Parts: sequence; structure tokens; C-alpha cells
Amino acid sequence: MTHPATEQAAGPIAIVPARKCRRLVPKPAWVKRLEGRLAARLPVHPNLVSATKLLLVTPALLLSLQQVKALPGGWMLVTTLFALFAALDYLDGVIARERGLATPFGRVFDRVTDYPLLLGVSYFCVDVVPVPLLMLKLGLDLLLLLLYALGLGSTENRLRTAISLSTLFSLLALSQGWIPLLFGPTTVSCLLFGNIAFSTAVALYNLDVIKTRYVADLLSLGNLTCGVLAMVAAAHGRFEVSLFCLLFGAAFDGVDGLAARRWGSTRWGVYSDDLADAVNFGLAPGVAVSFGLGGAEGVVLGSLFALFTVGRLVYFTLNKAAADPRYFNGVPSPVGGVITTCAVVLFRDSPALVGLLVGAACALMVSFATLYRHLGRLLAQHPRLLLATPVALGAVALAGVLFGLRGAVALVLAAAMTYGLLPVARAFVTAGRATLAARRDTLPSS
Repeated sequence: MTHPATEQAAGPIAIVPARKCRRLVPKPAWVKRLEGRLAARLPVHPNLVSATKLLLVTPALLLSLQQVKALPGGWMLVTTLFALFAALDYLDGVIARERGLATPFGRVFDRVTDYPLLLGVSYFCVDVVPVPLLMLKLGLDLLLLLLYALGLGSTENRLRTAISLSTLFSLLALSQGWIPLLFGPTTVSCLLFGNIAFSTAVALYNLDVIKTRYVADLLSLGNLTCGVLAMVAAAHGRFEVSLFCLLFGAAFDGVDGLAARRWGSTRWGVYSDDLADAVNFGLAPGVAVSFGLGGAEGVVLGSLFALFTVGRLVYFTLNKAAADPRYFNGVPSPVGGVITTCAVVLFRDSPALVGLLVGAACALMVSFATLYRHLGRLLAQHPRLLLATPVALGAVALAGVLFGLRGAVALVLAAAMTYGLLPVARAFVTAGRATLAARRDTLPSS
């Protein structure tokens, strides 16, 4: 968490104010009010909060990691300490911002206090995560710190903080073998790769190599990369990793449109987005079907799904100008890809069930008369709905703990099918009521 830049540096060393950019997601008014109340009720200096995180919480957390197996309830202690670390990381910025206590030293000191824990957790993961990835992650974080100290970093860093903390917790969970369904070496490496790609883009932006109008294209490139990784994973029989890459790419796909609307885009923006969608949500699930079922039936079914997805994307692009931006005509291609990949993970030993679900996904994608709410625009209009994200992730994690991989994937499939079938069911109900009303009107009155 970083304190906002001030117009004048306090203290003997002046740091150039970091250049600002328009927020990707504006901070909701209720969050601003909550942060104001928190700062008013915590009469401590932000540097003291940062020092507590560095000198007390971090050593206790690293010591607990060494002794976690010997301590009763050790995993709960580690999780609690990490939550405290994240809370202090958030509060020092809130206090500095709301009470006007931000200084150049405080802003840099806040970032410095994050690195000892990252270094310690990385040490526990060197045997299960490629060392070059860990080194690149650490190097990019230090580069961003240096750029920030030189006044070449944006203070709009909520997304950076969220990604960094998520990656840090995933490394921590991997080092302890927690929830291998979510935090296996492959999935954590993919998340680490995404973090590295994001940090690289931020560094290039801070160095003025790329402009804000290129951000949407870079996010589409992230989606495309996820699609390529998903196909590689499917070719190696790791269909659950392919599903993870698809979902990760869907997050990129959800944000690139928001970035384009917020900061503009290049002339190739629409085409790069469509290409990334075709690869990640069309070709990658098709490849998963092909390798999952094997033989000619797998190739044919996978090819048909890819063809339907590309057709749906072409229709969407050609009719974008006339469509209501709040809705999709037909189920979005990410949902169709999720349904198909989940089917492969769960039922690849039952080709008939895979064929049924792939057929349902194809039919829903080309059901152009059915309107589906644009979830990205809905979240942008109602930011409070973002609070449902940790709840959903917690539900998937709980299903994985209780029922294993199949339970977690089944929950994801159920959510995708509910989103896909609910508007169709409502349309049938509306049509049925209209038909009954018309029949009543034509009956002679008694």
C-alpha cells in the first residue's frame, strides 16, 4: 500500500511527485467514508504502523512458517498473521492519506516493509517454483520501488497491491502445501507469471515507454497468453490447469474493456480483444475437448466448439454498434469456454455428457435473441458487488477442501450454467404467460 504523492516533499530529501493517471475503477463514496472514519479512530502515525508490520508481524510470521507443523493450529496462526500484515499494509496508507501525514520517507518506507516477507516466503518455495520466476518477481518489485523513489511511479496502486498480496499468499500456501487444488506449483507459477507481466507493464508505463491507451491492448495480450498456456496445459493432460488459465484470462478480458473505456485504446484494440477471446475461450477449450476425449470424436467436437465461438465473436463485433452495451446477445464466450472446459475436467470418461454440455454451450452462445447482463459494466456501476468476489472464491476453496477437485469444478460449472440458463428460463416463462394471456383474450366472454 502506498501513500499518495504530495505536492511538496517534506524533509531534507525531495522526491519528485509521482505522476497520476485516471483510476481504472473509481473509489466508491462509501469506501472513502469508511476510510475517513478508520483514520479518525486510529490516533497513530502511519510510519509506526509500517514499523509494526516490519519489526513485529513479519518476523512472527516467518518464525511461524518454520514451526507451523510443530505448532497446534499452526496454519490458523500463519493465516491470522498474514491477515494482520495485509490489514496494517492497508491502514498505514489510509491514515497517511486521510490525516495528511504522507511524507516522501513514509511512502518509500511503506513499500520497503513489504519485501522482507516476500524474500522469506520465496525462500520456502525455491524447491517447488522455478527460481528464475522468483528472481524476476523480486527484481521487478525492486525496480518499481526504485522508480517510485525517483518519482516515476503512479500512486494509483490498489490493483498492484491486491495482485502482490494475492501472489504472496499463494506462495505462502504453496510452501505449506495448503489447498493443493488452488495452490499447486503449476497454478502458483501461472499466477506468478501474471504478476510479473503486470509489473513489467507498470514499469514500462512509469518509464513512459507505453501510454495509457496501450493498457487495454496489453491486457488483451495477457488474455491471449493465458489462452496459449491453457492449450499447452491441455496438451499435457492438465485440464484443471487449463481451466485455471481460462479463468485467469477471463479476468484480463473483463478489465481490458474497462481500461479501453477509461483511458482509450488503439485502432487495433477491438481486433486484439477478439483475437485473444477466440484463442482463450474458443481454441483452448476446443483443444481441451480434443485431448480429453481423444480420437476423431474429440477433434470433431472440439473443432465445432471453436467454430461456434468464433462465429459468436464475429456476430458480436459486427453488431456491437447497434447492441445495448449493458447486455450481450447470447451467452458470452468466456462462459461457454468455462462450461466446456469444466465438462472435460469432470466427465471426460463419459463422452456423451461432454457432448451434451458442449452442445449446450454452443447453443447458448448463438442464442442471439436472449439478453445476458454485462457483468463487467454491472460491477462498474455497482462497485459494492465486488465484495462478492472473495465470497465466491471462498466458496470454491471450501468446495475444494471438502470434495476435492471435482467439487470445486462442479461449483464453477453450476455457476456458469445458472448464468447461461436463467435468462432462457425467464424468456420461456415470459413467452408462456404471453401465450396464456392471448388465449384468454380470444376466449368468448360467458
